[in-house]
Amino acid sequence: MYIIISMQYLKKIRYYIDKSLARSFIYVVYLLAVIVCFVVACITAMDIYFGDGELRNFLQIFLDYFFAAIRGEGENTNSTFINILINTLIMLTGLFVSSIVIGILVNSIAESIDNVRSGKSFIDEKNHQLILGWSNGISLVFREFLLANSNNKDSNIVFLDEINPVEANEKIMTMFPNKEDYQKIIPKQGRISDRKYLEMVNVDEARSILINHDDDMESIKAIAAIVNNPERKKDKYNIVSKMNIKENYELAKIIGGEETKVLFFGDMLARVGAQSCLQSGLANVYLDLVNFDGDEIYFYKEDSLVGKTYEEAILSYETSSIIGIEREGDVLINPKREKIKTDDSLIAISMDDDTVIKDGVENVLVDQKKIIKTTPNKNKVDTIYIFGYSEGELSKLEVICSHLINYLDDGSKIFLVNDNKDSANIESKINPAKDIQISFIEGNCRSRDFLEQMDIESGDKLLILSSFNGSNDINKCDAQTLFTLINLRDIEKKKNKNFVLTTELINSHNAEIFASNSDDDYLYSEDIVQSMLVQIAENPFLSKFFDDLASPEGSEIYFKPITEYVDASEPIDFYTICQSASFKGETAIGYQTSEREDLKTLNAGVNINPLKSKKRLYNPDDKLIVFADD
Repeated sequence: MYIIISMQYLKKIRYYIDKSLARSFIYVVYLLAVIVCFVVACITAMDIYFGDGELRNFLQIFLDYFFAAIRGEGENTNSTFINILINTLIMLTGLFVSSIVIGILVNSIAESIDNVRSGKSFIDEKNHQLILGWSNGISLVFREFLLANSNNKDSNIVFLDEINPVEANEKIMTMFPNKEDYQKIIPKQGRISDRKYLEMVNVDEARSILINHDDDMESIKAIAAIVNNPERKKDKYNIVSKMNIKENYELAKIIGGEETKVLFFGDMLARVGAQSCLQSGLANVYLDLVNFDGDEIYFYKEDSLVGKTYEEAILSYETSSIIGIEREGDVLINPKREKIKTDDSLIAISMDDDTVIKDGVENVLVDQKKIIKTTPNKNKVDTIYIFGYSEGELSKLEVICSHLINYLDDGSKIFLVNDNKDSANIESKINPAKDIQISFIEGNCRSRDFLEQMDIESGDKLLILSSFNGSNDINKCDAQTLFTLINLRDIEKKKNKNFVLTTELINSHNAEIFASNSDDDYLYSEDIVQSMLVQIAENPFLSKFFDDLASPEGSEIYFKPITEYVDASEPIDFYTICQSASFKGETAIGYQTSEREDLKTLNAGVNINPLKSKKRLYNPDDKLIVFADD
């Protein structure tokens, strides 16, 4: 009976010890102190009962043995058995204590190092860029943030995802071999919608929050976790995210409110794609404007121009191009003869935020004799073939068609070429008011026999869409797209025709792999969207600008013959070209050379924001890039 009771007590004691050891460092210290005190009390009792100690000195003897046990050495030189036993017990206790303490310290240090390496430690960063989620375009996002903050050495990028930070660090070091770059990126591990991990990455102190997850619902939950936190900061957050599905886009806008800027991946790219297939080189202009590698969009106040006209402001800048006005939260692109008000900000294309300087040539003498003021009437009758669609749905194809009919004139034709029979219903859904024919050709875009049977003529515009829907495999989608492109190139060559080809690719590196001597256009979808996200994270006002930029309403980017603006027979400066564009109610921002070698390059011969005072001899076939109503 007593044995059973004793065993039960022993089990309880062991369970208590196990619980203590499983808890934090402080519980282990408490348990260790209790064990040492118990052992020293037993040694003290032995000395009093068997040795020379006296009961009235119990406390003094206990303390002497306690500190001796901590040191791990006995003090009594008496060689009696009891003293030898006591000294042995003291040394063993000291050895036990020191080994446990050393073990605890080593384990604590190892655990701390593991927590740091595994990204579970709190960061004390402030004014940092916070990226939530590891997606296909993360390399570009890192690159754009690094470029945007190249002049700010104290600004770091904090990244949170469930990926192992050690693995993430290895990938980051592969992406950016430069030590100064990869050391500015701090990976942390955790779920992006868990407030515990959001607090760990100091979300309230972040300058911007870019949610970059492939899963729309996880991104939406992350938005809700931030903005609906009862312990959130009082100031507004600067959150930017993208959605792959239309319904999720609407939900994200409702949850995020004014604090969140949301881009709909498919809709934005469809609008850009609709414009790009009509104008060779336009995709390169978009990419140039939305990334930080070259000229970007900046908002800038210039008090000395208050009361001046928009046209006067354009001619006041040599190294920057004025393209619009921001007024009370509204973006006015190419506002024509609008006068600049006190609280207005100029919208400028410039190399950096500190290069938007009023450095135009004073009393510039525009060569009025070189300016051509007449505008020819043009009919935009085109035949357009759109190959493929986003896998799983036709909404992107519908958006492209609905936008195209805004740019085309009566008599134009749009052919939808894919293997989804529902494409035949798109015309009835759009119901164009103009006399524009939308037809469906059913077939496999990757079949050479099918493509050769099509009656495509020289001058027809061809847009090859990627099957990427935001979540499927990018490289596989690009491979399928490029398969169609290679076949069409070969058919073009063998039939001695000249198609106007625009190909949507998600990964821009794939275009470099399959580059050819042709002057095809590429629409780098992922690059454009990810760059837009970073730009908006840096300047939330750009959300409205990009939305207007890809909209059929208002002014958009057009490529027009240089000979419609100036006499190109002699070298001419860009001030004169800007003045000529202003007379037509347009804003000139650059030009595209017609040299075939330039058109073959990845930037398709596009030059944005040239020096206005530099004279250049233009080829009559060169194009002027302008913001215009049509």
